[in-house]
Amino acid sequence: MSILVLDIGTTSMRGILYEKDGSRLAMHRCENHLIFMGDSLIEENPDDWYENTVTIIRNIVTQSGQNNFEAIAVTAQRSSMIPVDSDGSPLSAAIMWQDTRNRGICKELSRYNHALFQKTGAEVSTVFSGSKMTWIRRNLPQIYAHTHKFLNIPEYVVSRMCNVFVSDTTYGSRTGLMDLKTASWDPDILKLYEVEEDKLCTLIEPGQTAGYVSAEFAETAGIAQGIPVLHCGGDQQCAAIGHGIIQEGPVSVTAGTGGFIAAAMRELPSILPDGMIINRSSIPNEYILETNVLSCGAAYDWCAHELYGMEKADYRFLESELQKENFVSTPLVLPYFSGRGAPEWNPLAKAVFSGITTATRRSELFKSIMESIFMEIANQIERMNESVPVERVNLGGGLSGSDTLNQLQADIYGRPVYASDDPEATADGCLMVALCGLGVYESVYDAYQALHKNHSLKEFIPDMNLHAEYEIKRKKMNRLYRVIKEGDEHES
Repeated sequence: MSILVLDIGTTSMRGILYEKDGSRLAMHRCENHLIFMGDSLIEENPDDWYENTVTIIRNIVTQSGQNNFEAIAVTAQRSSMIPVDSDGSPLSAAIMWQDTRNRGICKELSRYNHALFQKTGAEVSTVFSGSKMTWIRRNLPQIYAHTHKFLNIPEYVVSRMCNVFVSDTTYGSRTGLMDLKTASWDPDILKLYEVEEDKLCTLIEPGQTAGYVSAEFAETAGIAQGIPVLHCGGDQQCAAIGHGIIQEGPVSVTAGTGGFIAAAMRELPSILPDGMIINRSSIPNEYILETNVLSCGAAYDWCAHELYGMEKADYRFLESELQKENFVSTPLVLPYFSGRGAPEWNPLAKAVFSGITTATRRSELFKSIMESIFMEIANQIERMNESVPVERVNLGGGLSGSDTLNQLQADIYGRPVYASDDPEATADGCLMVALCGLGVYESVYDAYQALHKNHSLKEFIPDMNLHAEYEIKRKKMNRLYRVIKEGDEHES
């Protein structure tokens, strides 16, 4: 049994062909191309994802000699949005999840935050796609009128493969339009957002079959017709499973383009806890607590480009730069390069640098930026600990390949952190969900135990003296943010 996993990220996407025991038969990766248009407008051409999907599958077939997989399992970034016509053709470029053109609408709707949070598990945010749909309706009425469906990226890719408009409940919980408890589109919220239900996809549970590869796509991609295509949940839901976040206790920190923090929640309390995002899990009928930092790897890349003049980050050199600084840095940074994420959404927040003198070295400034990102993540872990006790932190994402940054996280969080030697936790989590959906395992827990029996984690133990210093610095960072925010609000 071979299963092709498509893992569609913000800056790249990859396909991995697995055997049911988790062994990898083939892999291919393609870049995505974000379009930065100024004023926080960020788009991408939807053809990128279709063409990359075809390229990936053709390469997988060539490498493996297989063209008739048991299934294709899809996981992806969750909140970008594409309006399409009845043929599934895009009516505009994709509005990416980082895009904040909808901030005025979010500010208008924020007075309903408490009620919306209790219904959907999240307050109003520029990240979620529902208000992006509202923006289309108000600002591009002709496109709205011709929109048959609003699709996110995985919904779009699956529609091109199978000619269906189907989503799963994990993506539904990232729109701001779905009732978290019933896993259905909420008519009152749709009315508030001015979006008709018939413009949204049919919802299924993660791990279920969304459709089957059409004859047209089969011919284009060089695979067999009729292969089942499974929606396996959003990338962060699958990453959490790949990191072992399948029971309450551990927390996952995925440091990719943004930073995502997740913990498992089996059941919803009658009153949802404030200060979190609660999404549907890729484990059917379960949930994840989630918060985020909108710039993580993106800020690291900014340092490579702007501080060091690199066109492409030289990770070995940057690691050596960080290793020069074996103490808590002096500069104080607010790490809001793309606004502030959950739970205190603030799309207008900007990065701020303070405490810089002529004695400040470039390497020290670099370290202070990374410290600030992890101190912001520590803020989120502290909030999460109020709802589910945080016993340990499991690391993933591109930055988890740096031992220096992993140790820095342990020192800042004041908890042991564990980095996987597997960089493909998201794809692994997607595979586990698919194997359960196909009936190979009864539960995701069983799949995880079977596929990770020889899996190793690298442990980083915190220096509690440094942690105490970072706690002081984190309080200073939070205080600086509040002072600047209050000043901005007073001026406005």
